[in-house]
Amino acid sequence: MTKIDTCNSYRRTVLDNGLRIVTEHIPHIRSLAIGFWFDVGSRDEPDDLAGIAHFIEHMNFKGTPLRSAAAIARQIEGRGGHLNAFTGKENTCYHARIVDQQLPKAIDILSDITQNSVFDSDEINRERKVILEELKSVEDTPDELVFEYFIAQMFNPHSMGRSVLGKRDKLETIDHNVLVDYREKHYGGSRAVIAAAGNLDHNRLVKMIERRFSSRSTVGQSRKPPSDKITEKTRQDLHTNTQQTHICWGCRSFSYKDPRKFSLLVLNTLLGGGMSSRLFQTIRERHGLAYTVFSFIETYLDTGLFGVYAGTEPKQAEKTLRMIKKELMGLVRKPVSNRTLQRTKDQLKGNLILGLESAGNRMHRLAKMELYNTDWLSLDDIVSRIDAVTVEDVQAVACDLFEQRTGYTTILWPN
Repeated sequence: MTKIDTCNSYRRTVLDNGLRIVTEHIPHIRSLAIGFWFDVGSRDEPDDLAGIAHFIEHMNFKGTPLRSAAAIARQIEGRGGHLNAFTGKENTCYHARIVDQQLPKAIDILSDITQNSVFDSDEINRERKVILEELKSVEDTPDELVFEYFIAQMFNPHSMGRSVLGKRDKLETIDHNVLVDYREKHYGGSRAVIAAAGNLDHNRLVKMIERRFSSRSTVGQSRKPPSDKITEKTRQDLHTNTQQTHICWGCRSFSYKDPRKFSLLVLNTLLGGGMSSRLFQTIRERHGLAYTVFSFIETYLDTGLFGVYAGTEPKQAEKTLRMIKKELMGLVRKPVSNRTLQRTKDQLKGNLILGLESAGNRMHRLAKMELYNTDWLSLDDIVSRIDAVTVEDVQAVACDLFEQRTGYTTILWPN
């Protein structure tokens, strides 16, 4: 195996089959967070298997030759820990938060469920119904549904625009053999990252992983980027059962590796990060148009997105959309003051530092840096990069996003 020590607190090991183990030692706490990450998500699915990554996530908790579904939950929760998982566009994670003494048990269970789940046919049929209910739940929640339509509009026909939950008709065709075959091809070797942060010993963790994790290797991930071709229809107006009108406006943005993401983080904080943000102060406080308004960003391997959401009454929807665009263009036409920029950077740094008080957030950050093959950045490194953002950087990003790129609008109206 190859071992690389980056600094005193951060350690990295690569096993012979390509599996990567990254850790951050936090000695002053008595807990840790560990995640088994796999470089596969909904964008990697062929259209006829839309939703299979999320289906496998569900099925991995339904039993192995050694443990029933109840035992899987009980053996972590019964020790005061938490066990969960999520599927994203580009990766899937199974994670646990535990007291430090329970690390061997957490590794036992995470290794077992991600490698040995039996995918019983009866359980598959039951869980298929659960996922179909999950789809209905999103459809009944308009402030979630609007994001599904918005992202689909921005990226279709690429798989990035498809819901992580999949499609009803495709879910009906997934059976035991399909699940096993997909797991064997995508969940192991160089596509696997074990990330952990907290009170732990890196070398001890590596030995436990080596004993428990399969030697199975997988082919490295290869992804086709979304087309640069612009969708002809940049606005969609849809209707559902809701009292409010739900608005999303946004555009494609920067990838995870793009150095401009630090300027984008500052811009996002300034526009829609909390009660002091420009959008909140204008849309809610000054004009009373919305209870909820915020901006958001997502960064992926080869693309990203910036967006704004607001929920308002139907007769105020067009006015709200105009005011959102006015705030965005205000940053294009007039640079922020040095005082405003410094206040925004201080807010962003404070949010970051408070967030990294959590072992779970640190584990998450480690895994993302490894999965996207970026240099490991300490908290001080990130703070320095935020501090380096200038007034000109923020205005340049605003001009790029809001003036030069195509904007997409999704509005979900009441029936």
